[in-house]
Amino acid sequence: MASSIGVRFGRALLMVRGTNGVAAAVNFYQNGLGMAVIRHTDQWAELVCPVGGSSISSATDEAANHHHPVHFQLSVQAVDSNEASLSVGYSPLLNFDVDDMDTVVARCVQLGAHLDGPIQYPAHGKVAALRAPDGHMIGLYEPTI
Repeated sequence: MASSIGVRFGRALLMVRGTNGVAAAVNFYQNGLGMAVIRHTDQWAELVCPVGGSSISSATDEAANHHHPVHFQLSVQAVDSNEASLSVGYSPLLNFDVDDMDTVVARCVQLGAHLDGPIQYPAHGKVAALRAPDGHMIGLYEPTI
């Protein structure tokens, strides 16, 4: 069991092109996906969203108090254009569970994302893939209730 040796998932890191890339990424992930900003500078940002049934307020409280996270933390780092061009699109596919697929997709598209194929409707819910304005792939899942 991994937790017995003190290993746990901490965050995902996205590299974006420069200061404008950090600001644009924060705008997209905050306003498109509803993530909460916990730190934001010209070169670095950290955002969180709940995992499972926890709320944003409990996730940000735990982040501030350095408890074990009940949230997903996304870090965004500004890099020079050469490093970013090698990393964009090759980072992990970020996956988010959503309550309302249509609303989230519409909000993300308004902020510059685009769907990578149509929304799929398997028996277990709705699934969509979209590319964020910074080029990273985002998976969305709305489970059937």
